[in-house]
Amino acid sequence: MKHLNLVSIGIIGLLLVTSCSDMVNQVGTVDFKQSYDLRHKGNNTEIMTDGGALFVIDTLLGVFSYNSESLCTFYSIPDGMKEIGGYGSFGNGAGGFLQPSFTYVYGSTIGLSEVNKHELVRLDISYENGNLSVSERKCLKTPYKMKKGELVLPDYEYYRLDDKHYVSPHRGLNNDFYTLLDDSLQPVVRFGEPPIPEKLPPFAASSRLVGRIVAHEGTMFYALNNLPYLACYRLESGQMQEQWSFYYNEAHYAVRNNDLLYDRDKTFGRVKDLDTDGQYVYLLYWDQLLSEYDGKKTEKSLANKILVFDYEGNGVAVLNLDCRLSNMALSKDSRTLYGIANLPEPTIVEFDMPKGWR
Repeated sequence: MKHLNLVSIGIIGLLLVTSCSDMVNQVGTVDFKQSYDLRHKGNNTEIMTDGGALFVIDTLLGVFSYNSESLCTFYSIPDGMKEIGGYGSFGNGAGGFLQPSFTYVYGSTIGLSEVNKHELVRLDISYENGNLSVSERKCLKTPYKMKKGELVLPDYEYYRLDDKHYVSPHRGLNNDFYTLLDDSLQPVVRFGEPPIPEKLPPFAASSRLVGRIVAHEGTMFYALNNLPYLACYRLESGQMQEQWSFYYNEAHYAVRNNDLLYDRDKTFGRVKDLDTDGQYVYLLYWDQLLSEYDGKKTEKSLANKILVFDYEGNGVAVLNLDCRLSNMALSKDSRTLYGIANLPEPTIVEFDMPKGWR
């Protein structure tokens, strides 16, 4: 995720920016080897959602949303997306959260970051003999120390990198854009250059360079929401090493008055969601000009393309969808893609992935 509050800040910024004469131009071209047209299959499962997150655990499809009765609602895939239960709500006490952000799935565990507390809540999910079980593990917390006269960026979104590490977007600008943390959520090392070479003050960096992280067994990907930038890092000998980073479409921006401004009439696309299956990374991509964005219109805010890259950064395929999605998730065998589409109400849909391309 997918932290909704910060994403909304980025959207507001897009609406206020006009063309600038001193723009930096990043022109990325990726040659995708294949293109496929995918048609959805509906199951008439309408849901209450604001586009939070979609995830798969074994035979369950989960929806994380602030607008539902439960923060996490679970559906049985073999039973035609029958709703089988939920967990979590706003408030204190067991199952209560104050400012949750869905961040990852690892095996049968999902992670919810309590943003304001710098904590990670881990939920173990199981579904046996028709019974849903959600057990909450002890919270992990990252130390945060204020420094007099200095703005210290906190870590507050945590993603499982492997069975011994987490990563977090720190968004510093001096080779500390990300944080590697150990299994108890204690920082190990800061790493990584920011997506743009220009300097920004901490608040601007934390609000304008918002993106999405997905990880798989030691490999991490980061995609910016509002600029077509993708980076890959891999854990090697205890250090996160950059494998590659690039712009995959046109980006035009400027840093002015300590803020990052986008040329909305020239910059293409927004990333709506991000996933990986250990072989490829998938970007749910809205590929229109930023000036055309309109959150009230499905065709001007949701995405109908998925860009597929391999772990070497090569463009593999473009998947053209016959309906627009706010979120996506892959099945465990990567043969099925699930999504949330407005038809016109938010509805769970699924697509058969192309055969013979893997």
